[in-house]
Order: sequence, then structure tokens, then C-alpha cells
Amino acid sequence: MTKKQKTAAAWTVVIIAFFGGFALANVQNKVPPCIDVVMMYFNIGETDAGWLTSVFTIMGMITAIPAAALMRKMGPKKIGVISLACAAVGGVIGAFATDLWVLMATRVLEGVGVGMIAVVGPAVISMWFPAEKRGLPMGLWGSWMMCSQTLLFFIAGGLTVSFGWQGVWWFCVAFCVVVLVLYMWKVDAPPEGTPNYAEGEDEEEFKFGDGFKSSGTWVLTIAGTIFTFCCFGFATYISLYWAQTFFGGDMNQSNWWVSIMYAIEIPVVIFIGWLLNHIKLKNRRYVGVLGFLLYTFILFFCFRMEEPGLLLPFILIYPFLEGAIPTVYWTLCPSTAKSPEYSGTAIGILNVGLNIGTLLGPPVTGFFIENYGWGVATIPLAVASVLGAIAFFFVKTHDHDSDKATARAAEIDSDLTQAAV
Repeated sequence: MTKKQKTAAAWTVVIIAFFGGFALANVQNKVPPCIDVVMMYFNIGETDAGWLTSVFTIMGMITAIPAAALMRKMGPKKIGVISLACAAVGGVIGAFATDLWVLMATRVLEGVGVGMIAVVGPAVISMWFPAEKRGLPMGLWGSWMMCSQTLLFFIAGGLTVSFGWQGVWWFCVAFCVVVLVLYMWKVDAPPEGTPNYAEGEDEEEFKFGDGFKSSGTWVLTIAGTIFTFCCFGFATYISLYWAQTFFGGDMNQSNWWVSIMYAIEIPVVIFIGWLLNHIKLKNRRYVGVLGFLLYTFILFFCFRMEEPGLLLPFILIYPFLEGAIPTVYWTLCPSTAKSPEYSGTAIGILNVGLNIGTLLGPPVTGFFIENYGWGVATIPLAVASVLGAIAFFFVKTHDHDSDKATARAAEIDSDLTQAAV
């Protein structure tokens, strides 16, 4: 395979992998755009609605690390197909649910898919791209959540009016099925004979437990956990808050503004990914530190805005602050592993943390909203964001390409010494 052919193949795989993330993010995000209708249909409050948003992450936590191990044996194609199939089946069953607990159960099944796909995307990027070139593709990958939020908040109103909340469920099922076909067609590891940056050269050297020994991976996971706690606590309720505060309860108008906000975030994360390619690996964590510190201020005010004139500035500023953080942690994650063959394990550990944050963020925020009001609910979000900045500061990465070069130089030096003797 020529360099040009490999580049084209790499980007094809990454784009389809991105759509896999996009499809599963739709599954993850389908509750908030129609949360008012769901709450009315099942007669529940904000806390239960928060659990409905996040309960699927239980299986995401359980499957993330096994998915990383299974992918070494089965490959990204099979793991991706399994994840999309689980999400589609869960969506079909959920669309017929008339009891809240049945719907909760289907969300857990969907979580199997989310936990797996979140490992596949970054892993195939690290397979096809060396560390110094991962910023842009990881930036594209990092936009999967914003693309989903943009799309769903834009179309959910029309689907809900025409088909009820079930219309959003059926849309997500159809999206998963289409992407499943694309996965079966094209997504796979690099062919034999081309560099595979996520795998060690000697399979016998791989010891699964060693992937858990990197402190950098665990510190990055703490930062990621905090981020998803904050961003899903925010995203689950922001449309409902704006509808009640600015639009007289009209969720369609509110969803439209939320959709614009996340649409702005898509080019932002891609730009940040490109920017990271021009920042030394050891300095990239500081982008995450700065992102979290600025994110703290906007989270503190997110449910306190009562002046309509603040809405547009908020929509323009928020994407830059939220978008920087996931782009950085996805880009850094493979490099927190002590050697390339453990990148998949590092990604699995990170995804466990992301799912924990996603699980806790919506119900905790919903609890504060339901019991203490909107303004108080911003305090745990802001405090968590400060802790995220501190965690990012202590993230340690490894330059695998430099380590390989050093090891190779040491081997040559040893060979020359033995030859001289």
C-alpha cells in the first residue's frame, strides 16, 4: 500500500468510525430534546428523568475495558458491529415501552453499545495514525457528541410532534442500522505489512495487567470523569431551563437554540484538534487545564441567566470552553500508556471514567434542581470543573515514537559494543 493509499484508507476508516460514535451518541442524547414529553408520558420528575438519561452508562462502565481486550482478538469491525446492533435492538424494544422500568432496562442494553463504540473509535485512530498526527482525527472523533446534540435538538421537536417521543427512538434505530452496514463494509485494522501504532511488535510482550499501571491514564480518567459529570449535567437540562426561562415553556424554540450552540462546537473541536498537532505532546495538557478553568465560570452561570440578552453571548462562548476538553483527553489518552500496545487498555480505562461521570451528572444535577432550584444546581458543576483543571495539570504522557528511537539506538550501541569485543 502506497503512502497516498494508506492515507486515504486511514481517513475512510476514521470517518466511518466517527459515524459509529455519532450513531451511539444519538442513542445517548435522545432523552434531553424531548425530556418534557417523556416526563409527562411516564409522570416523573427531573431526578428520574436524569436517571433515564444516564442509566445506560452502567453497561458502558462494565464493557469498556473488556471491549479493549476483545478488540485485540476480534478487531474493530466485529466490536463495532456488536455495539451498533445492541443499540439498535435496545432502541426497538424501548420504542414499545409503556413502563418506565422497561424503558430503563432497554437503556442499559443500549449502554453495551455505547461502552464498546467509545473504545473502537480512538483505538482505530491510534492504529492508523502516529501520535504526532492524531490531533486532527481525534478532533473529528471528539465532535461526535456535538454533532449528535446539534442534530437531535434540531429535529426532535418535529419528530415528537408527529410521532411522540417514540419518533426520536425510531430515528436513532435507523441511524444505527445504516452505520452498522458501513462498519461491516470498511472499518478494520491496518492491513498486514503496514505500521500499526496501537499494537506492540511482539505479541508475547503484551501483558494485560500492565496496561493498568500508568498513573497518567488514571489521572486523565479522573479529568474525563469530571468533564462528563459537568457536561451531561448541563446538557440534560439546559433546554428545559431555557424553555421555562426565555420561551414560556416552548421546548421547540429552546431546542433550536441548543442545536445552534452545539453546531458551533463542531468546527471548534476540529480546529482544536488541528491546533494540538502544533503543540508539543508534553504541553497539550495545559490546553485542558485552561479549558476547565474557563469552563468553571460558564457552568456557574448556566442556570442563573434570566436576562434574554445573555442567551446569544452564552451560545457563542460555550462551545469553545466545552469543546477543548474532550479533544484534549481523546488526543492524549493513547499516549498516557507506557507503551503503544497498551493504548487500547488506556482508552478502556478512560471510557469507564467517562461513563461514571455521565451516570452521575444528570441525576445529581436533577436532584439539586428538583429540591433546591436551578441556581444552586450550578454549584456542584462549577466545583467539579475546578477539580478537573487540577487533575489535567498532573497528566503524564509518553512519547512512544521517541521511546522507540531511544530503544533502537541502545540496541545498535549494544550490538556495536559486542562486535568490538
